[in-house]
Amino acid sequence: MKIIEYLKSFNRKERFHLVGQLLGNCDFTLDPNIFGKLLVLMNLETPSYYYSAMDYHLDWIYASVVLASDNAIFPKERDNLCITATQEDVDFLIAFVDDTDVTHLIMIEAKGDTSFTNKQIESKANRLKAIFGDDGFKWDKVQPHFVLCSPARPQLLNLDSIPAFMLNAKRDGFRWFRLYMPANQRKVTRCKENGKASKNGTYWKVDGIRLLDS
Repeated sequence: MKIIEYLKSFNRKERFHLVGQLLGNCDFTLDPNIFGKLLVLMNLETPSYYYSAMDYHLDWIYASVVLASDNAIFPKERDNLCITATQEDVDFLIAFVDDTDVTHLIMIEAKGDTSFTNKQIESKANRLKAIFGDDGFKWDKVQPHFVLCSPARPQLLNLDSIPAFMLNAKRDGFRWFRLYMPANQRKVTRCKENGKASKNGTYWKVDGIRLLDS
């Protein structure tokens, strides 16, 4: 449980604590049905206890693993991929210890209306490979897992530089979990006077996303 206690101690995200308090769910307790489906993807058993958090920094994950390894003599020389002092994160983190004393770290990356890009995924893969090793066994009794979550299964993602632990059992793609987005949503788009979208436009408009026929 040491890693989980360290993970908790790093989580200073005010959004996490605010959302938890406002919803009366400070522990971010997961829906058992949804959690069960996630665990099936990785062939894992349901734990009796877990820790979950949103927008969790990769720096904090690495630091927690180092602290739990009893290798906590500081200052340490910085590995530029393991500690970047940036806010690069995973959208959701679930951590628990199984019956064999292995700590599982499930890292979920989500996209709603935009698509996953090779640039983004490869950046995250490079860091996770440095933190956990290509096979995920860099640290004793720590097993990382990675899941993509989106409305449609991601396509055309390059797998050449992706660590094995980030892929599915067949190593032919990422583990994927469907994200259900509501219909009848809208977005504000910057545009030109003629309505053509432009990041430098001096006009704006409202576009519909997944609008249902009235």
